[in-house]
Amino acid sequence: MKFEMSERDKKLLIFLSVFVIVVCIGYWGIYPVIKDIKSIDKKIQTEKDLKELNEMKISQLPMIEAENENMKEEINKARSSYYEIMTSGEIDKHFTNLVLTSGLYAYDLGISISKEPTTLEPYQYSIKALGISEEDLTDEETKESAEDYLNNSDNEDDDALSDTEEEFMATGIYTASITMKIGGDENKLISFLDSLCNTDKKLRVVNYMFSEEKSIDYNQNTEDGEESGTYDIKTNKILEVTFEIYMCEE
Repeated sequence: MKFEMSERDKKLLIFLSVFVIVVCIGYWGIYPVIKDIKSIDKKIQTEKDLKELNEMKISQLPMIEAENENMKEEINKARSSYYEIMTSGEIDKHFTNLVLTSGLYAYDLGISISKEPTTLEPYQYSIKALGISEEDLTDEETKESAEDYLNNSDNEDDDALSDTEEEFMATGIYTASITMKIGGDENKLISFLDSLCNTDKKLRVVNYMFSEEKSIDYNQNTEDGEESGTYDIKTNKILEVTFEIYMCEE
């Protein structure tokens, strides 16, 4: 059987062949190139954005470095008022030497060091407990309102205060609680207590109590083969004090 194609069929076949070739070239040749170009354009734009960001950071670097230096100075200044981290033995040695150099003597010494960073609670009737920062105190209206609230003795809304109380975790700050029993001259004891209360270091006197201890000394004398003696009653002034020191990590 002989099959013959008409001119029309031949033209249609040629058109289809050309169309298929064009489609194949477009899909496997041109389309991937277009995708690559778009991907490259996105990467170029990303790199441009990154370049602009880095340039902006570089321009801000002197200002950031200056801020960092100021912050370091503030941190060092704040840290200078804290004690260094000490062991129980180092605390014992420090305060025992302090007692001895004050012309006193120590009977007992108890030390307890917190294992967790110190948690501080503001006094419930303080500005801090109301959630007002130091910056807010520059506003006279805010300052006067806070002072009026705190000075109002008839204020019964204590729950409102308790709702504003916060616990502040002092990062890197640890507390050591120290109890001492010290003896010696009364004036020296008072002076020693004053030095604890007025020190520039972070130290808080929790409580103290003065008391007296009496002792009897027997003085033996031998005269003409006979023994005799006298009794002397001595009164010792005693200071029992408990205080906390706050130590800061390096």
